[in-house]
Amino acid sequence: MRKISVILLLVSLFCLNAAAQRPKVGVVLCGGGAKGAAHVGVLKVLEENNIPIDYIAGTSMGAIIAGLYAIGYSANELDSLIMAQDWNFVMSDRIPRSSRSFQNMRDEDDYILRIPFGAGDYSRLAGMQRRPEEATSLLSNIPLAMVDGQNIYNLFTKLSVGYQDSLDFMRMPIPFACVAVDVVSKKEVIFKSGHFVDAIRSSMAIPGYFSPVRIGNMVLIDGGALNNYPVDVARGMGADIIIGVKLGELDNTEPTIENIGDLALEIMDLFTDTKLEAAIKNTDILITPSTKGFNTLSFDTQSLRTLIDNGEAAGRAKEEDLRKMKDWLDRSQHEFIGPMKQQERYRKAVRLDRDSITLGSVTINGLNPKDRSLIMRKSPLRPGARISGKDLENEVNRFYNTSAFQSVTYLLRGQTDPYDLELNFVTGRPSELGLSFRFDSEEVAAILLGININAHTLYGSKFSLRAKLAYNMQAELKYSYAFPSLAQVGVAYAMRSSNLNILNTDMVSNMGFTNHKATVDFSTSNIRDFDIKLGVSMDYFNYRRLLTEAGSLATYDTDLKRNKFLSAFARAEVDHRDQRYFPTHGIHFKGRFQYYLNSPFGDYKNFSTLQAHLCGIIPAGNRLAFLLSLDNRTIFGENVPLVMGNFMGGCQEGRYLDQQIPFIGFTHTHMFREVLTIATFDSRARIFENHYVYASASYARDFEKLSEIFEGKPIIGARLGYSYNSVIGPLSASIMWSNYTKQAVGAYVSIGYEF
Repeated sequence: MRKISVILLLVSLFCLNAAAQRPKVGVVLCGGGAKGAAHVGVLKVLEENNIPIDYIAGTSMGAIIAGLYAIGYSANELDSLIMAQDWNFVMSDRIPRSSRSFQNMRDEDDYILRIPFGAGDYSRLAGMQRRPEEATSLLSNIPLAMVDGQNIYNLFTKLSVGYQDSLDFMRMPIPFACVAVDVVSKKEVIFKSGHFVDAIRSSMAIPGYFSPVRIGNMVLIDGGALNNYPVDVARGMGADIIIGVKLGELDNTEPTIENIGDLALEIMDLFTDTKLEAAIKNTDILITPSTKGFNTLSFDTQSLRTLIDNGEAAGRAKEEDLRKMKDWLDRSQHEFIGPMKQQERYRKAVRLDRDSITLGSVTINGLNPKDRSLIMRKSPLRPGARISGKDLENEVNRFYNTSAFQSVTYLLRGQTDPYDLELNFVTGRPSELGLSFRFDSEEVAAILLGININAHTLYGSKFSLRAKLAYNMQAELKYSYAFPSLAQVGVAYAMRSSNLNILNTDMVSNMGFTNHKATVDFSTSNIRDFDIKLGVSMDYFNYRRLLTEAGSLATYDTDLKRNKFLSAFARAEVDHRDQRYFPTHGIHFKGRFQYYLNSPFGDYKNFSTLQAHLCGIIPAGNRLAFLLSLDNRTIFGENVPLVMGNFMGGCQEGRYLDQQIPFIGFTHTHMFREVLTIATFDSRARIFENHYVYASASYARDFEKLSEIFEGKPIIGARLGYSYNSVIGPLSASIMWSNYTKQAVGAYVSIGYEF
């Protein structure tokens, strides 16, 4: 009997211990895109007040912050991470310009819209397969969203090493859950286990902006569609007290809708208002950081800093309530009877953005043996290798740079060093349609159309058509064969129609022609950092007219019967600029040598041309950059035909002729002697996020012999201007002056990319 009483007493004490445990605190973070940066400020205040967080749950951006906090990141670390990211890059599928091939850079710089098409495996990211039978119509070629999520997926992976197996989220340093929505079943999906990166990527898949995530038969989108403020999820995890962060003041002010993210969130709010009201009523301490003046995509540095500070201010406004709660929790803690059993937790995540790891096994998914051998031939990603996050990022960019893949993502399996690397290659549609347009005060309007067949394949046959529809039309049709070495040979036909007014100081000449060109070349245009091209070309000029006064073009041969030219050429280009239109650092060089042969088409003497351009960009702080450039074109030989002469002027290179060099000072084209040299200084200041003002000056000389280099009067030009970096290309306006024309040119206006 005594033995039974002791057992009953122990059972009673155990039950009393369970009943007397400290109440559990749950933190809930809502969605809101960039506005979610305010969550970090709130977490800072909770840390300063030593508020114990037993559970944390979130949706969308709230899921990202909550997830990283749950695997061991402090609020200060999250602050540093958010402020250190290039969010324009992270929120896109782009790779750094320095990692792109020349062909990719050209397409990126020229086309406003690029639409992939053709047969592929129709995949998105790892776990986001689209079944081939779904891709049978034209509509199937339209992307599901603006961004697949390549970069943000890899960012999550880099920051969560040790958490990339299938895991129990309740065993994280802070138990974690996040919310997504399955559009197939129309139901909310709560992640409390599974693959951490897929879970938070699913929770922030804003419809229309980020592609949905496919897991099994589910197609998952942003959890905000049904539960943007998941208080009920935290309660279900075991939270007795809820500290909730609801972005924005609780008033009836009109929402800000400025982009696709804002629109998607407002549409989702239509279905969640009732649930949101109940969640707010079920919150014990509600914190509402101000987000007035910000939108879903306010990822610029200044906005993020302000949002984090607003979150901290909102948290401090609730400090009295937080301290009262902490005192009560401390008193509850003293009521414990006996030891509490703590669940064993996973270790804190490894930060691959600052730490190095050792690779165990290396697994490659999505490639056939031949492609795998080609891709990995020179890769340092080998079993036993010691790598940093930068090493892995560079290799992923190199793989993606081939343009043969829709995405290249990775996972690092395991919870201790060494980690097993899993590389996931997803092939997409191999062909692409490109479209762009441009308006300016010189040529009025132009449309660029590009069709590239098999452009996004590692090797094999490729076809391309590039056509500029404008007053001065251009078109090129090309077949090329790319070798596994990434070198390629090509055969091309190009046509250009030009109507060129050639201005001199006291007269105007006019030349109209159509140029037909056939080319055979060997190139390295798929290799990063530089492009080399060797080849031969045949030019035929069909002159429509040449109107000029006698002697005005005496420096060149005006014989219109001389219209067929066979030549050999060599080109080289290096482009290390961070961007083409508004570079802040880097260097750009291109050069071309062309030798015109004495061909069967006429008894003409051989001649040759050498043209080079060098530009260096010198940064001066975060908002100012100086561009220094030097151009030269030299003609060797006698009786050079007019159409091969030196032409300078206008604001766009090669608008009328391949060799035309732009000049700050006049918008029309002028003809100059056999040696032409231009030096340009351009100072450019960024006054707001995408607004620029600039002042430029150019100095040019032309002569026939080197001994005449300083004879005569130099040509000087100056320009003042403004540009806005828009999604459809630069919007620019400028005023120019030159001592050559001796008059100010009316405002030159342009909209769109140069092509």
